Amino acid sequence: MHINTDCLVIGGGPAGYAAAWAAAHMGVKTVIAERYGFLGGMGTVAGLNSFLNHHYEDKEDLSDGVYRRLVRRLYQAGSMYRAWEPNVDVFDLEDLKSTMEVSLAEEGVRILYHCAFDTIRRSGKGHTLRFVGKGDEVFVDAQYVIDTTGDADVCAKAGVPVSYGNNGARDMAQPMSMIVQLAGFNPSAYAAAGFSLSATGHACQGDCWREEIHAAREAGEWSIPRDSIAMWWSSPKDSTHIFINGTRVQGLLGCDPEQLSQAEMEGRRQARELAMFFRKYVPGFEHAYLLATGPQIGVRETRRIVGDYVLTKDDVFNGYHPDDTVAECAYPIDIHAAQGLATNVYKDRSIRYWVPYRCLVPKGADNMLAAGRCISADHQAAGSFRVMPTCMSLGEAAGTAVGIAAQEKTSLENLNGAAVRHVMDTRRGNALTDPGTGVFTP
Repeated sequence: MHINTDCLVIGGGPAGYAAAWAAAHMGVKTVIAERYGFLGGMGTVAGLNSFLNHHYEDKEDLSDGVYRRLVRRLYQAGSMYRAWEPNVDVFDLEDLKSTMEVSLAEEGVRILYHCAFDTIRRSGKGHTLRFVGKGDEVFVDAQYVIDTTGDADVCAKAGVPVSYGNNGARDMAQPMSMIVQLAGFNPSAYAAAGFSLSATGHACQGDCWREEIHAAREAGEWSIPRDSIAMWWSSPKDSTHIFINGTRVQGLLGCDPEQLSQAEMEGRRQARELAMFFRKYVPGFEHAYLLATGPQIGVRETRRIVGDYVLTKDDVFNGYHPDDTVAECAYPIDIHAAQGLATNVYKDRSIRYWVPYRCLVPKGADNMLAAGRCISADHQAAGSFRVMPTCMSLGEAAGTAVGIAAQEKTSLENLNGAAVRHVMDTRRGNALTDPGTGVFTP
């Protein structure tokens, strides 16, 4: 199979979805290739069905137009609720998959599922990329390429310099987590034990069960390298269906097939242990059982490109606001320990910073961008912008850049980031004022 397109997006997670939508919305012929059979990235493949859309000082929503349109549609369909007002949007996994597909189809995006990226080479004015597809090789010729794989797979194969983990120490990358789904939760029993439910009957709790975990560890019933549960929450459509972020797999590489396989197996072992812990120690879970884990373990950190600018921890803490800003973020630096039990969330200061376009531009590449958690940054800064709403803004920026480059017949690396942000601000403003797609009050 041989396909010609103007823009090729590789990876169907939040960044890839937004990149494809934005490019196609600006009239660019766009293809998105995804190795699984659905969109959503870690939100669906790992079961992490909660968008951490942290507002600045709990007031100002910094998300952009593509995210706002998507969340509006989910909310109107009864597929989302808001927790820890106003910072977390919890969505239905299956409805996210179909809503993303429908909205890309409306913009004319061609979706290629079950296509695993293999190689990239320069050809003519663009690139030719080879994918291993179901029953065939797939070759795609594209003038513009956007790497939203999360792991900088395309950029690395193209020879772009990359960094990994904490200052290049691969074994110091943030650990992986298997999201655990339990069924059989009894919200009434949970409430009767003195714990609170939302007005809609949903249970959501974060950084919890420290004393219970200590007791379980003393009893030999807890071996997971954590001293608390990061977060657990109920499904929008079934309050007895619970998602738990409480496992931790350390010291394995998310870009190594054998080590990733080991991480999957260890994640499932921890999932069984976590289910037993909830049954014994948490009210309302006495009859709960392990329902599912995702098709893939959740990966926080692997490769990042080295771009024209490297975003740093100091930039995050100091509120960096460059002229070529393309995305904003107010999520704190959140580092899960590569060794030991700790989770370090830097909440001691109010955080608001801006990501420059230069972080999306790989060194030495032509007409190629990276978006999502694999942009150019250090380990600590990546611990902040890696959340899905910010990744969606970064993807929207990349797709918007392709739209401008196609209109002006220029290269991506020569674009002015301020021009990208101007288009995004207009799109965000339209999302605010359009009653069909704007922000909502649950």
